[in-house]
Amino acid sequence: MDEFLKKIESQLVEYSVLPVEYKKLLDDMILSNAKRIRPRLAYLVVRACGENVSNEQIKLISAGEILHTASLIHDDIIDNSDIRRGIETINKKFDSKLAVVTGDLLAAEGLKKILALKNIEILNLFQNTFKDMCESEIYQYFTRGEIPNFENYLDKTSKKTGALFAAILEGTAILSQRLNRKLLRDIGLAFGIAFQIRNDLNAYEDNNNQDRLNKIYTAPDIFYSEYKDFQISIEKTNDLIDNEVRKVLDIIKDFPSNEYKEELIRMVKESLCKRTK
Repeated sequence: MDEFLKKIESQLVEYSVLPVEYKKLLDDMILSNAKRIRPRLAYLVVRACGENVSNEQIKLISAGEILHTASLIHDDIIDNSDIRRGIETINKKFDSKLAVVTGDLLAAEGLKKILALKNIEILNLFQNTFKDMCESEIYQYFTRGEIPNFENYLDKTSKKTGALFAAILEGTAILSQRLNRKLLRDIGLAFGIAFQIRNDLNAYEDNNNQDRLNKIYTAPDIFYSEYKDFQISIEKTNDLIDNEVRKVLDIIKDFPSNEYKEELIRMVKESLCKRTK
């Protein structure tokens, strides 16, 4: 895993020539305190299925991580965030104008890596995924202050976070031609939805969370609007997370028995569950 993550990170900072001081700052932001949850998940899924991770798959996974970073920079502008991974955001240290262009630069670099794979299926997959991510942010902007229904919330969560997890795993399957692309996509989508709901719940339990300041309402807010009880809203949100986790584990259980499968199960539970069912 360590060697794999080193290869991923070496590709995350291959972007165009920038002023030396600014490139160092951007490198630090990209490389510091990142969980690399998407690359870790992709690596373990591929290895659990009995395959090695190819150089092409590494390029695809790194492209997905670059697109994710681009979306974070744009998120920080929209949310007026000051800190990201313990470091001042670009919009805070400089201004939103530079941050917009930097996010665009990284998006272009991510798509450049996708194009280099010369696979039209993967290109279409990531183009549609990035479009979904942008649409979800636009929807969120125009529905601030409104408590959504569950259908709209889950649709936004699927597009905002689940879609990129799904695209990375499905893309690795396309490049393999032996992995089941539907099963891998289903793992990525369910994992990504659960991951976002977990983040939403963590934010809900924080009195100073950015979502509340920006009047962005999520799953626990929906439950609270119905039950008027803080603890019940937390329990119901955990139930929602557990439902997505079960989808992932139900697929993984049919994988061959090996150390990577066990590590994958452990990662799913540790990343997503505060309780075990």
